[in-house]
Amino acid sequence: MGYEAKCPVHLPVGDFLELEFHLMDTQPGVTPDGFVTGLVQRWLAAERERLGLPKDGLSIHGFQWKTLFLPDATRLRTTHRDVIEFAKVTGDKIIADDGASVTPSSFANRHAQGRNAWRAIWLLFPGEEHWIRALDCRAHLDQRRRNQSKRKSGFSRAV
Repeated sequence: MGYEAKCPVHLPVGDFLELEFHLMDTQPGVTPDGFVTGLVQRWLAAERERLGLPKDGLSIHGFQWKTLFLPDATRLRTTHRDVIEFAKVTGDKIIADDGASVTPSSFANRHAQGRNAWRAIWLLFPGEEHWIRALDCRAHLDQRRRNQSKRKSGFSRAV
């Protein structure tokens, strides 16, 4: 590997030592410099992805899963017997990490049959930090729609 210009980043000594000892225990061979560099690169990639969405937050491309719209760059995750798999909405398709184009059902059932995709799949929307189970996301969306229709119907009667 050739020369790479670097710039110092100042951390409190206690935090640096805690990181260094943690890496020695959990990831031997990974230096604090390498770890922090990777961390910054992943954060910047996520920020670029998040900021790449239109200002109103609505994506033009994505995958329509029944009543739930998964915008472009949404991540999907499922687990079955210690096998964790990921997929990503790319354009208007869901692409598994192995390159296969999948539906939510086929993604959830790649290693087992009869699994309910709503229960087996977790979602990470662009710009978000926490995964949410698809079933919970759908329930939240349905509740918001019910609340909006109640407000609209209440407003029209009052007028």
